Amino acid sequence: MPEQLPLRDIKPIVAVPDHSLWLFAALVAAALIVAALLLFWLLRRTRKGGDPRRAEALRRLEAIDYGDTKRAVYDFSLLGHFVLTPQNEALFRALVERLEAYKFQKTVPPLEEGLAMEMKQFVKEARRG
Repeated sequence: MPEQLPLRDIKPIVAVPDHSLWLFAALVAAALIVAALLLFWLLRRTRKGGDPRRAEALRRLEAIDYGDTKRAVYDFSLLGHFVLTPQNEALFRALVERLEAYKFQKTVPPLEEGLAMEMKQFVKEARRG
C-alpha cells in the first residue's frame, strides 16, 4: 500500500465584503438625480418658450394673407386648433362654422371685412394667452 501523505490544514473561511446595498443605493440616487434634472429641464422649457408647435402656429396665423380667401380660411381652420384655450374655444368654433361657406367651392368670394377682423382679433387674443 502506498504511503499516505499527511493532510494539510484547510484555510479558514474568509469574509467577502458585500457592497450590493451600497451599489443599489447609488443607482437609486443616480436615477433620482437624472429624473430631477429631466423634470427641471422640461419645466424650464415649457415656461420659457412654451410649446414650439403653438409658437409656430401663431407665427403662421399672423402671416395669413386675407386676400387669398380660400388659403386664409383653410390655414385659419387648421392652425387655430394649436392655439386653443378654454377662453377662446367658443369663439374659434363659431368662426370655423362661419368659414365653412368659403370651403369646398371652386371659386369663393372675398372674405367679409367683419369676418376677417374677427379672425385677426382671435389671433391677437391667442397671442396674449
